Amino acid sequence: MLPGSRTGMVAMAGVLVLRSTALSQANILPAPGTIVLVGGVLIDGTGRAPVENAVIVVEGGTIRAVGRKSLVPIPPDARVIDATGKWVLPGFIDLHVHLTYPTGMPQYSIEGTALISDTEAGLRALTFMNMFLRKGITAVRDVGGAVVPLQVLMRGASEGWINSTRLFAAGRVITTTGGHATLPFAREANGPWDFRLAVRENFKAGFRLIKLSPTYTREEAQAAVDEARTLGMRVTSHGGGLSDTWPKTTMTRIAVEAGVQCIEHLNEMDDDVLDLIASKGVHIVPTLAIYRERHQKRLVARELVERRGWTLSMHETLFRKARQRKIVMGIGTDAVGVSRGLYPGLYFTEMKYFVELGASPMEAIMAATQKGALILGEEARLGTIEPGKLADLQVVSGDPLKSLEALGLPELVMIGGQLHLFSSPQP
Repeated sequence: MLPGSRTGMVAMAGVLVLRSTALSQANILPAPGTIVLVGGVLIDGTGRAPVENAVIVVEGGTIRAVGRKSLVPIPPDARVIDATGKWVLPGFIDLHVHLTYPTGMPQYSIEGTALISDTEAGLRALTFMNMFLRKGITAVRDVGGAVVPLQVLMRGASEGWINSTRLFAAGRVITTTGGHATLPFAREANGPWDFRLAVRENFKAGFRLIKLSPTYTREEAQAAVDEARTLGMRVTSHGGGLSDTWPKTTMTRIAVEAGVQCIEHLNEMDDDVLDLIASKGVHIVPTLAIYRERHQKRLVARELVERRGWTLSMHETLFRKARQRKIVMGIGTDAVGVSRGLYPGLYFTEMKYFVELGASPMEAIMAATQKGALILGEEARLGTIEPGKLADLQVVSGDPLKSLEALGLPELVMIGGQLHLFSSPQP
């Protein structure tokens, strides 16, 4: 059985409602039927040239029309927001978070049960979601966490009593006994049929994303991917690191050959594996900045550094090689434990790192928006400011194509047409 009880879920739900109201009441404005943003410079997330003096018409949470002011009529009953002198961008997407993980070093009982409550984990998750929203990050992809809090947060969003950043969650990570994952946030499975069962359990629990974590056999990975495909679920896998085999790394190759859509992190990857990823159209969430932070603080595992020869330059070289192969990459942070203090700025550190390694500011913005939605499997609804998409967007006061420092201090954030106004941005 999955952890948690119905009683615990109900109790935590009540606490989360109060918490969400307390955090958000001051800056959420009920959205009228039609909202129009007028006069801003539009960077729509597609990579097209910015549109000056743009008009964005939002009706019922959906973008209905976009274009130059001279070409887009403004409905007479609309609420008009003047964005003159500002820049309008899609909301950003963080593709690798663990919202419910403990902030400090996790404490576990001998049975592997976390000595934290679901309520604590849920409040922590909602606090981070609200923090991300405040910075223009309108969707997050949780790739492993406590089941009950994630269920409550997703239910709260669907029923309308939680108003925060969008949450896409994987539930429990699926790994083998002794594999790379942390109890109780993981489901240990052994053998192909048990991997299928673990996928079915996550589906039954309401999750539509699966994360695999090494080590696993080729048969186990293929069984999980096949089951997920049957159920319409996406699959990503942790790549490399301590959980991979040594001296020859094989887990990423197995995952890609099995048919996963995405690999998390860039670790010890041979050129032929990068070629395989490119040929199969698999995506990568490289999580560059957290590796650099851990490297600078000498927190990278000694096994990787001393025995396997891991270096930061190796990590950076892999990014450049992936970019040369035109592999789709998105922005993910992965700050857990003591690294939590890097939030929320770590997201923008990651974007700047992309630029340091050769990407243009526009490419970094696309990685945070259009490419992020593609990796989520939500490209039909999110990631760009185009007619028919959900109205997830932000307004900033500086030109991000000149400096990414302009990001992270939005004056307005919209999620599905719901306005969040910030009159005095703070770092």
